[in-house]
Order: sequence, then C-alpha cells, then structure tokens
Amino acid sequence: MKNIKMIATDLDGTLLDSNLLLSNKNKMILQKMMSLGIHIVPCSGRPFSGMEHIIKEIGLTKDDYCISYNGSLVQSCDGKNILHEAEISSKAFKEIYDFFSKFGLGVHAMTRDSLYTYDKHIHQLTVRESYLGKIPIKVLDKHNLVTEKIIKIMAVGESGDLNIAMESFANTSKNCFSLNKSEDYYLEIMQNGDNKAHALSILLDELNITSDEVMAFGNNLNDIDMINFAGVGVAVENAVFELKEVSDYITKSNNEDGVAQFLECFYLKKR
Repeated sequence: MKNIKMIATDLDGTLLDSNLLLSNKNKMILQKMMSLGIHIVPCSGRPFSGMEHIIKEIGLTKDDYCISYNGSLVQSCDGKNILHEAEISSKAFKEIYDFFSKFGLGVHAMTRDSLYTYDKHIHQLTVRESYLGKIPIKVLDKHNLVTEKIIKIMAVGESGDLNIAMESFANTSKNCFSLNKSEDYYLEIMQNGDNKAHALSILLDELNITSDEVMAFGNNLNDIDMINFAGVGVAVENAVFELKEVSDYITKSNNEDGVAQFLECFYLKKR
C-alpha cells in the first residue's frame, strides 16, 4: 500500500449506512487513522450545514478540512478558512430554472444558508434536500433574483427526465457549467470545472500532499473524478457499475462498514 497521508470519503451511500448514520466501527477506524497523522476529509454533495454533525462525530477540528456542495466549497471544519467557494450568478440560475423546469423537473439553488426555488409546488426531492442539508426552503417570486451567493444548482426528478434534460442542455450554448448525477434522481449543476477531484487538488496544494498519497472512497457517478484522481481509489460494494470499473479496489457495502473494513485489512494490519 502506498504512503497514504489523506483519506477522502464520500458520505451518503459510502461512509454512512442506509439510515444515514455513521457506525461506531467506521468512526473508530477513522479516529485510529487520525491518530496516525492521516488527514480525514469528508467529501459530499451536501451543504456544510448538513455535514457538521458528522464532522463532529468523527472528531474533526478547526485544523481539518471538508469538501461540500460536491466540490464547490472547500473549507476548514470550523468554516473559517475558505480555500475555494464557487459563485453562480442569480441570472444564470433563473435561466437554468427556466430550461430544466420545462422537462417537469424541480429546480433549486443552494447558498450557504438557504435553498431557493421558483417552484410554487415544491418537489418532494427538494424537500428531502432541505432536510438532509439542514437549510430552509425559500420560494421566490418569478420576477425576483437570489441575493445571496449561489454555490450550486440542482435539478431533481425522474432519472429518464433528467437524462433527456441533460442531453438537451449539453446541446445548447450554456456550456459553462459542470453537470453531475449524484443519484439517479439528482442532477448537480455547478461552476465549470468544479468536482470533488478539483476540490481535492486545491486542498492538496494547501497541505503539500500529492494525489498519490490520497486514498478515496465513493459509491456514485459524482465520485468518479475523485476516485480517478486519488492514488488509491476504493468503491463500496453498493457502488454503481461505472465507479467500480475505475476503482483500484472494491470493499464491503456501506451497510457493512466497508470503509472501516478496507482500512483495517489493507492498511492498519500491514503497518
């Protein structure tokens, strides 16, 4: 095993179980890695507010870092040292809303503190995102613009509708955004170039670590860039086929403490 100095892990479907909980086993092994001087970096599509309780459970401090909004925000775990924060204009959000809503999709913008939508009938997946992210929903009048800094936009709905909308969007002139499906029913629309790998590269420069010294864990399409970027890429058993194809290893599922099992068997026992 390579000389690992950082472990970057996705949360939902990877580190957390299907009940969105951090197991005692995963927590214990991550804390063991921290005691060895290895950086633990949670990487999630969630906003920072939806990660804070997990960060505290792991035991990360102001000297540690996390990646939120699928790579659009890189900051210290106390939120005070920001290394990267994307900004999408309110006008762009309105245009993206108008485009994707034509396909029957829910569309919302995420700032640090709120989730904004023009939808009068709020999509149930927008409600779910608000719940997981621990941020309130604010409904805009169609003539108003978001006045806060927009970090990420999401379109939510049936997978087939999302795929059709994605293809249509790619054929327009609006090619200054990165599109990533984080789940079958979630499409993340971000500042061009933003993803978990790009976020990690910013953090590695800050900490003077190379990509070869990173081990990454993931389960979904939005983790592919990160898995490819890391020196060691690990998919959990419940990961999508596309991620397994590019991973160096496959560990047990998120419901079987896959992250802890891999670290224990392939790293800690070989030290």
